[in-house]
Amino acid sequence: MTPARLGIRGKLLAVLSVFLVIPWLGYAYVAELERFLREAQERTLAGTAQAVATALHDRPALFAREGAAVPEIDEILQALSRTTARIFVVDAQGQVLARAGSLRRPPPAEAREPHGLARLGAWIERYALHPLYALLLKQPTEDFSDDFLGRPLPFAKEVDGALAGILTTDRRPSGDGRVTIVAAAHPIWVGDRVHGAVVVEETTNAVLAERNRAFERLFTLVLGVTLVGAVALTVFATRLSTRIRRLRDEVEQAIDAKGRVRRIAAGSHAGDEIGDLSRSFSSVLSRLADSAKHREELASRLSHELRTPIAVVRSSLDNLQGNALEPGAKVYVERAQGGLDRLAQILTRMSEAARLEQSMDRADFERFDLVALVRGCVEGYRSAYAPREFVLEAAAGTVAFDGAPDLCAQMLDKLCANAVEFGRPDRPVVVRIERAGDAAVLSVANEGPPLPEGLRERLFDSMVSVREEGQRGERVHLGLGLYIVRLIAQAHRGTVRADNRADGSGVVVAVTLPLPLS
Repeated sequence: MTPARLGIRGKLLAVLSVFLVIPWLGYAYVAELERFLREAQERTLAGTAQAVATALHDRPALFAREGAAVPEIDEILQALSRTTARIFVVDAQGQVLARAGSLRRPPPAEAREPHGLARLGAWIERYALHPLYALLLKQPTEDFSDDFLGRPLPFAKEVDGALAGILTTDRRPSGDGRVTIVAAAHPIWVGDRVHGAVVVEETTNAVLAERNRAFERLFTLVLGVTLVGAVALTVFATRLSTRIRRLRDEVEQAIDAKGRVRRIAAGSHAGDEIGDLSRSFSSVLSRLADSAKHREELASRLSHELRTPIAVVRSSLDNLQGNALEPGAKVYVERAQGGLDRLAQILTRMSEAARLEQSMDRADFERFDLVALVRGCVEGYRSAYAPREFVLEAAAGTVAFDGAPDLCAQMLDKLCANAVEFGRPDRPVVVRIERAGDAAVLSVANEGPPLPEGLRERLFDSMVSVREEGQRGERVHLGLGLYIVRLIAQAHRGTVRADNRADGSGVVVAVTLPLPLS
């Protein structure tokens, strides 16, 4: 099974996921900011309570519970009160003497409507981001109720602490639990006695609002940077993968199915690593083309260069044979003549594949009956290889095929010659032609030694032979027979495969040829 592949774009986007840790770090930063603001709020409320209490220190007349004293306390509270804080003064018994301020913040002033891109950004923030933030963050609200003043103040911890002479801060939820209220209480001293306390209260809405604004700005910035980075990386990865695919296609198209260099890819002028790789491929293909051209011309060059020396040696041997020779010398002349014949066969076989490739390029394809061609060839083999037996198993009727009849006959010649050479002499060679769907299958089977393991895929390569030294005999074997079979099959858009027979008694070589659609 092919393993799952992750492209360059997917890998770069996976790397981009590392940036997802930034929102978490931002959230941790905002949480720390909230803690700092809460501490600052407590210190501010404690400072306000201390300032009010300082204005009321050592003034016993204010706690005489006379009506004239309460308006004076109110005036002091109004002068020192804050717009978002509630201040009240209690006596030593916890009774409220005066209070001022409110816990609710005044409504914000209406902001001017932005224009241009700012308006688009505001619209996105209002209708896309704010609903998301509302799900993630607790939102401040001014719609709350607090009935704390309806309860006895002495039960409040901060009041108890202040009446005991200690500056005390505390937190508590509102009566309906919708907001958190921070309170600070400071004792009011008259001499060395506590005559009352100043209590300053404020909601945490301002802290929540500031925290939410910080988080929203940070999250919006991170989201924008992440989106821009994702788009940039996607564009970069797309361009990178496109260049790599283009280079892959150029390299694949540079070499045809026969292993010949068809077109040398032009090296890229880019200065990066892919450009270097492209130029390296171009250089390698150029050297490969030169090497392939040299090999293709080698056979004809050898044939041309060696035919003259061979002719000289042959004529000299013929002249020697025409003269009276001693019996011992005659043996040596015959050996030289045999070696010369084998050398001539080598040159012929070496140039055979090159001539075949050139002839296939110029071959004229026509429609013919493949069954009739195979039947006629088998009849010829029975005469040529007599007394060797050939068995033909042909499909009924005709099999119309578009191809070159002479090349197909040559392909069958090589298959049958290979089967005769490797098969048992007392067992028949079985030639079978049958239709299999939209293709014709031509197979030649013989009984004999099986194929060596690990050689099946290389059996159809040039200069590959499975003969052992003791099997070579006097004939020349360059391993070109099955290579020529593969060339002809590929010229007809077909495939060839060699396998051991199911019972292990021999080998079967099958050629699959696609049939015309109509």
